Amino acid sequence: MDYHPILSLHNVWFTYPNGSHAVLQDISLEVRPGTISAVLGPNGAGKSTLLHLILGLYPPQRGEIRVGGRPLTAHSRQHLSRQIALVPQREHIPFEFRVLEYVLLGRTPHLDFLQMPGPEDVRAARRALEQLGIADLADRRVSALSGGEHQLVLIARAVAQETPILLLDEPTAHLDLANQRRILTLLQGLAAQGKTVLFTTHDPDTALAVADECVLMRAGRILHRGPVADVLTTEKLTQTYETPLRVIPVDGTRVVLLDFRAG
Repeated sequence: MDYHPILSLHNVWFTYPNGSHAVLQDISLEVRPGTISAVLGPNGAGKSTLLHLILGLYPPQRGEIRVGGRPLTAHSRQHLSRQIALVPQREHIPFEFRVLEYVLLGRTPHLDFLQMPGPEDVRAARRALEQLGIADLADRRVSALSGGEHQLVLIARAVAQETPILLLDEPTAHLDLANQRRILTLLQGLAAQGKTVLFTTHDPDTALAVADECVLMRAGRILHRGPVADVLTTEKLTQTYETPLRVIPVDGTRVVLLDFRAG
């Protein structure tokens, strides 16, 4: 495996315009190619903002972000869109797209200005729908989808973008258990193909299921980072969420429980 980071942040600070405090403070981390990394923390930890900075939607006030060994600022917008795809938590879609049309939007970085999608773009979009197990939704209107179906379509659009890096913001938050399993299996399959996956989650069990590396954040700072086995411990999770938690072994794996025995 390549041990050179495909994505790195060094001493990154960020404050929103007109903000009174830094949302991200002194953030440093490295992500290796072909790995799955999970960013965990409570609401307000800065997890979504971190993804938006990596995508280049906001510039950091201090520090540097590198993609593929090059500073983020050295990438054109189109080139960066060919390197990184984002699956947001939610997205308002103002037009009455059918699902296939919407997933085809993921092909935009591969097209010239005003160029229409071609047969290969349509094939890529259909492959993405098949990977997600939702090919039967191709002709449905996006506005008619359930919350879980909508989330799957968002992921299909990012998969159709065919980038080496995939960012996902709470990808399983609105899914039932069967679809959560489908998404986590998909992420493992993408990593096995050499894709680099970075996702945020509130759920430590999701990270335990698929992640290679973990980052624990609170109030805009990284508290702990490293291999899952080292980071997702009772003590470190309790510190991060400021609520009593226990990590216990079950049938050869580990699960996280709220510790109601604590005072």
